[in-house]
Amino acid sequence: MLAFILKRLASLLPVCLGVLIVIASLTRLVPGDPVEAILGDYATEEDKQAMRKSLNLDEPISNQVFAYFKGVFQGDLGDSIVYSEPVWAMIVSRLPATIELAIASLLVALLISIPAGIISAYKPRGLIDFSAMSVAIAGVAIPNFWLGPVLVLFFSVYLGWLPVSERSDLSSYILPAITMGTALSAALSRITRNSFLDVMSEDFVRTAYAKGGSDIRVLIKHCLRNASLPVVTVVGLQFGVLVTGAVITEKIFDWPGVGSLLLEGIHTRDYTVIQGCVLVFSASYLLVNLATDIIYAVVDPRIRFASHD
Repeated sequence: MLAFILKRLASLLPVCLGVLIVIASLTRLVPGDPVEAILGDYATEEDKQAMRKSLNLDEPISNQVFAYFKGVFQGDLGDSIVYSEPVWAMIVSRLPATIELAIASLLVALLISIPAGIISAYKPRGLIDFSAMSVAIAGVAIPNFWLGPVLVLFFSVYLGWLPVSERSDLSSYILPAITMGTALSAALSRITRNSFLDVMSEDFVRTAYAKGGSDIRVLIKHCLRNASLPVVTVVGLQFGVLVTGAVITEKIFDWPGVGSLLLEGIHTRDYTVIQGCVLVFSASYLLVNLATDIIYAVVDPRIRFASHD
């Protein structure tokens, strides 16, 4: 297992290097001038030039990229151009909100998809199966930027049951978690159904039934672990998507996460904030993929044995 983990870590190094190069280069090619955004239209040209020099924005892009690389390898993401605060501190203060929202969305997706997928597989081509898969297709088709406002209008404005926005008590997590978890639950329910159908057709399942095993016992003891391998993979990958894809949902619900910080940085042309947020999103996605590979190897030992071949 240790060799398997080290091999996966080694494979991440060139990816991380490529991400750094892309982030540092493309960010500075984004149209707009952060100095103009900070000082406004009424600042003199001398003030603008002085600020550009103080922020090293008058340097060639290659020098700026090299300085960014040097700072990252020293654990320094720089200071915000607009707020003059350490970018790392700004991200750390907002990261818990994004992670909590991603976990809540994942729980919503699992609570909906796993039972729906198992029931659909147990009674295929029936009314329950048709209804569950129809909802799954609709869930995939409905975009977050439409579902979020609709939920707010219905549950917050019309009914007054849940808060409209911001992060406060547990009730504030419900609407954004449903918004993000709906599409994931739709995909997971289909994958769970197909995986259980494949496993239930195996010989060992028929043998378990022949030995007098009940439906629940066979499904839980014999089918669940074998059918969970594709589900674990998708859950791991999609959790990274939830973390990195929370930008739209955070904007809709005024959620104080890294996604909303990224949008603020884009609006103000704050290069260092944009770079820091994208870097954290990329690193979190890679780490989640690594954790998924490890969990997959634990569930199915053949994976880690195959890595030595």
